Amino acid sequence: MDFLILWALFLLAASGLGFLLERRTEKEKYLYMKFIFYACLGAVSFPVYDIQLPLGIIIFLIVLHPKKNSRYKRYMALFGFLFFLFQLFLGPFDAGMLREETQQIGRVTITDDSFDSFLAQVERRVGEEGLRMEQSQLMFDRGGNLRNASFEMLVQTPKRFIRYDVSYQELTGTISYRPREELTTKSLTSYYQKLIDAEQSFEMLRKLSIHEILHDSKTPYIEMDLDGLYETFSLQDATVFLIDDKGKLIPYVNTGDDVLANAIRLTYYRSDGQSLRDKTILLYNYSFETSRRKGVVR
Repeated sequence: MDFLILWALFLLAASGLGFLLERRTEKEKYLYMKFIFYACLGAVSFPVYDIQLPLGIIIFLIVLHPKKNSRYKRYMALFGFLFFLFQLFLGPFDAGMLREETQQIGRVTITDDSFDSFLAQVERRVGEEGLRMEQSQLMFDRGGNLRNASFEMLVQTPKRFIRYDVSYQELTGTISYRPREELTTKSLTSYYQKLIDAEQSFEMLRKLSIHEILHDSKTPYIEMDLDGLYETFSLQDATVFLIDDKGKLIPYVNTGDDVLANAIRLTYYRSDGQSLRDKTILLYNYSFETSRRKGVVR
């Protein structure tokens, strides 16, 4: 259940309970607001590694000792504590709702609108705000058919990260979704912030002149590897193109400057499955640096 909706329901229930209890109490200034405060305090927790400590109820029991209407204030704090326990129970249950799923979509090709529909289907199924792209891999044949594809995406929720592994196989004509929960850490949070927005990555794939790439290929298969990290590249010993706003490829003349960009790496495969040594890199979402820092083309 969504974090904000859950808390909105809790505050609504706390308001109703506070209203009922207020009618049984001694007169006290701002008592109704105090009831809400004690309820919220009882629900407060503090994470210590992988454990959520009920900090609010501990503070209430050890530090706060209200004298007037103490019994009813205790009720409100315990109500908040029950909400805390409910969230602990709901966490694993909600994680269990992250089920694997398979959908039949049939053949996907760039010669009609099925490729755009395929990307739209992935976006709709995941349907998470703040979704970031870690990496993706698409294999096309020279006729424009998508042979297989995989996407690794990450989204941050108020309490956790969820990683989505999405794959497509031409042989079965199906998309498989495999979500899994990731623990929130500082390193994962920092990594997440450096990733490209998934919507921007999908939009680039829609605009990209894949027809042109396949037409110029000397091999029957081309693999496209997209990296979600925004990185610095020192481009040497590789054929480099810039992707403009319309998806056209512009040859890049290496001036020695470093380039900050997201990259697509093209690998050319022969019919026997062996890859050529030729390196082709497509850059988008780019900016140029003159600092000549050393970067790495992976």
